[in-house]
Amino acid sequence: MSAAQFQVILSSAESFAGLINQTLSPDNATRRTAEDLYGQLKQQRPDACATNLLQLLRSSHDARVRSTCAVFLRKLFKPSRKEAGWEQLNRTTKTLVKRELLAGLAAEQDRTAAKQTADAVVALGLVLLEGGDKSSKGWSELLGSLQGWLNPQAAAPAATREAALQVVAGLATQLQQWSGQLAAVIVGCLAPQQEADVQVAALKAVVEFLSVLRKPRDLRPYQAALPAALTALQTVLAAGNLGAAESMLTELIRTAEVEPGLWQPHLKTAIPGMLALAGPTQGAPTLPDDLRRPAAEFVLTLIDIKPAMVQAELGSASLAAQVVSCVAQFLASGVEDKPSWAEDPMAAPDMDEDDTLGEMHRYGLECAIRAADSLESAAILRAVVDMTTAWARDGSDWRRRHAVLMCLSQVVGSCKEVVGPAEMTSLAGLLVDALRDPHPRVRWAACHSVGVLSDDLGPGLQLQQGGGGAALLRALSELLAEREGPACPQRVKAQACRAVVGFLEGLENEDTEGEAAEQDEAAAQAAHQQRVQQLLLPFLEPMSVPLLAQVERCAAGEGGAVAGGRALVPTPLQEFSLDVLTHLAVCLRSAFTPLFALAMPRVLAVLARAAPFHGPPAIASGAVSEEEAAAIVRVQVGALECAAFMCRAAGPAATAEHVPGLVAMLGLLARPDIEPSSPLLVPLLGAVEPLASCLGPEARHLLAPALPLLVQWASKDVGVRAIDEESSGDGAAAEDDDDEDSDDSDRDDSDVTLLGYDGVDYRCAGSVLTAKTAAVSALEELVDKMGPALAQQVNVVTDVLLPCLLEYYLDEVHVMARRTIPKLLRNYLLALSQGSLPPTDPAASPAAAQALLHRIWQALTAIINPEAVPAEAAGPLTRLPSGAQRPAPSLGTRADIVEVLTQVVDTVEGTMLQQAWVADAFAALQAAVAAAQQDAQSEGSEEDEDGAEDKSMEADGSVDLEADGSEDEEEEDDGEETDDGSETPEAARERLRSQVESCVAAFTRKYGDAVAALAQQVLAAQRLEQQREAVVAIRNGVVA
Repeated sequence: MSAAQFQVILSSAESFAGLINQTLSPDNATRRTAEDLYGQLKQQRPDACATNLLQLLRSSHDARVRSTCAVFLRKLFKPSRKEAGWEQLNRTTKTLVKRELLAGLAAEQDRTAAKQTADAVVALGLVLLEGGDKSSKGWSELLGSLQGWLNPQAAAPAATREAALQVVAGLATQLQQWSGQLAAVIVGCLAPQQEADVQVAALKAVVEFLSVLRKPRDLRPYQAALPAALTALQTVLAAGNLGAAESMLTELIRTAEVEPGLWQPHLKTAIPGMLALAGPTQGAPTLPDDLRRPAAEFVLTLIDIKPAMVQAELGSASLAAQVVSCVAQFLASGVEDKPSWAEDPMAAPDMDEDDTLGEMHRYGLECAIRAADSLESAAILRAVVDMTTAWARDGSDWRRRHAVLMCLSQVVGSCKEVVGPAEMTSLAGLLVDALRDPHPRVRWAACHSVGVLSDDLGPGLQLQQGGGGAALLRALSELLAEREGPACPQRVKAQACRAVVGFLEGLENEDTEGEAAEQDEAAAQAAHQQRVQQLLLPFLEPMSVPLLAQVERCAAGEGGAVAGGRALVPTPLQEFSLDVLTHLAVCLRSAFTPLFALAMPRVLAVLARAAPFHGPPAIASGAVSEEEAAAIVRVQVGALECAAFMCRAAGPAATAEHVPGLVAMLGLLARPDIEPSSPLLVPLLGAVEPLASCLGPEARHLLAPALPLLVQWASKDVGVRAIDEESSGDGAAAEDDDDEDSDDSDRDDSDVTLLGYDGVDYRCAGSVLTAKTAAVSALEELVDKMGPALAQQVNVVTDVLLPCLLEYYLDEVHVMARRTIPKLLRNYLLALSQGSLPPTDPAASPAAAQALLHRIWQALTAIINPEAVPAEAAGPLTRLPSGAQRPAPSLGTRADIVEVLTQVVDTVEGTMLQQAWVADAFAALQAAVAAAQQDAQSEGSEEDEDGAEDKSMEADGSVDLEADGSEDEEEEDDGEETDDGSETPEAARERLRSQVESCVAAFTRKYGDAVAALAQQVLAAQRLEQQREAVVAIRNGVVA
């Protein structure tokens, strides 16, 4: 645009006003053209642009135009990097802007335009009051103008007063030195005679000052704003101004967040009043949920942050009773009474999938947990029990009975330290009565609460002296046996099954500490098991009848139907019936045997029924839909786990006749193409453990279908990658990383597991890691339980486990591999000595045994002393399967592997170890000791450097007020673990030294004087002052 065109626009107020009007045009092309012209005008003639905007702001009769002028001025004060702004204005224009902008705000009558003008004032204030403009000396007129507009005696329009408060809120940080002068007029704007919008703006200004002020004397003048705000809230509620009430509640929550202590003198008024708004008593008018929630949130915020203060003012018992009453109101009002709730047998019993539980109900559950976590446990528990007792008698509204049961389930877990025998008896009685309630929704809530409380309070609740656990089991058994109908639909029965599962899982919680102090752990566990059996056995038959009936229906294909599907899919009740049988077998152990003969054929029939519809081929052929297949896999998982754990409980004799069926089923399910994301994979791998535990050496029948799958997944690469590698690099390397990141932009991070090893963070595929862990665990169980019977597979299993030793960053996998390898070797050598291997077996010769031992020996010594591995053989030791750098073994890992080496030395005959192997082992031990010494020296030098740096920083003689306790804190941290539970470097070094000594002792026991010199040298190297004299040179396998 030419200078002449600029001149035309600026020649008159009407021309400039025409340009601004065009920026408001509904026509896109016109609006864009006008905005471009304005942008060029601002860039070329900023002073003229600012002057005309101010003139139009003061003179236009169109509120939209005035608002637009204010917006353009704000952008002029806070421009982008390439735009002209405040810095480009001359001094005369700046003076004019400061004066006229305040005058424009004072004269503005339109609320929207006043707010936009206030935003412009804030933007300019940030520039001037923060020293952004070196040529200006602040904004002296601003404070006086604000005080004048806010003075209750002044006749300022409400729009101006609201806008002035908006300015104060926006500049609270910059105005904090004048906060005392402004406090009185701000509090005055909360007076009842002020308009609601002004009151809201005043409360926002108070909140902003509370956020920036720190000293008590600065905060004290604003304490009067809090009761004034409560009065203002009552006023707007009485006037029916719900929008202003919601805004006030939001700001009151913020006051509780930033300065909760200021509320202390007002708590006895504020909290009961807010709870009355949130959960009104019967007969009182109910506010909309949009107001009830923030009213409760205000109270809970204070309780979260200052629980002691709130309880001291109101009394813990009284406060807990009021809060629980409010929460119960939320829970009751948030439930929809939908008749169809009980009609669908396929409806999941999960609370998360229940669309009749509204937002208020779910918020009530959150409130219950927060209150229980913060309030005194005994008070909140008593309040909940009293409320449950009272509302349980209310036959007029099932929602109230449902509500208190749900509240109970949320609260007890946080209060369990105060739940004694009397409380458990009371809770059990309440739950038993609720399980027999005539309404299905109440019975569902009772089942939910039984499951939750059984976990929170187990096994005390189940095994209590008063027989509460037996009463609960009796009521649950009756519910499961009850004929289906409106009062007992399948949805309630399915939840009852989940309650029984929770009850049984709670029995497995640790509760033998007191007994174990007087007798050994085994005796304590036996006593506990006896009590469990005494509790469960009377209910085994009455409970098993309806459970087996559901399993039989599942096996017969009498399931439900997904949308558009067929009656192939098991109902939730059928699925959870299998879960109950599984947990009964786990808890009862051998006492489950009488039921095994009835249950096992039915469970195998379920697996057989599901088999034709298993896997991708069934979907591809159209036999089932994807949704049906997913549901069928779920019941396969349940049936497989049920069969495996029932076998373990019943023992090998009872299981023998079912082994062929199990082998056939495993052969069908153990497909090599199974995906890591398949929900069947981990249970399938895990089923091998209980079956091996049951069958012992006879688990050899399972090897044909199971071992290939175990080998496949135990050998899987989990895709470990250092997290630092993903963001490292510069230059070309950084560009490569960017390319990789762009390629991985669609990567699904939901399957990522984070690992930590030796101070470095890694990521890997979580589903693969889970499957790998399950497979290695199953292999360990096979080695344990099959013993020498597994000898024929020794090379297959060794080939899997030795690489796992290199995966020391996978903690569980590494621990199991370390435990299993010595046992595998021991069992193999035992089989070899007993002659139980077939003569034609390649592993049946001493040479094969020595070759196997050599492989194990090389793997162990390579990890203990990785520096000694020849370069041509170092690939797997230094590189991950992906090609990335493998982390070096830490001192802790070396200590672990030295322990394995000791076990191997103790296992084998001395004649099996060649002299060169022994020499390699001692060289590795000495290298490990040297690494520990080097690590200690490195740590010591770092501490010296840190100390010197600290001294240099304090060379001015200043006193570090925090230094007094630092040494004590460091001394307290000299334990064996760091804050995250990992081993400290000092503890790792000490453990390595201890394991080296144990390993040397094992060699000495085996070879006596033959290794005395080597042993002396290694042990001498443990002492730093003798390390130089203790160097051992190894050449061609001979000690020099």
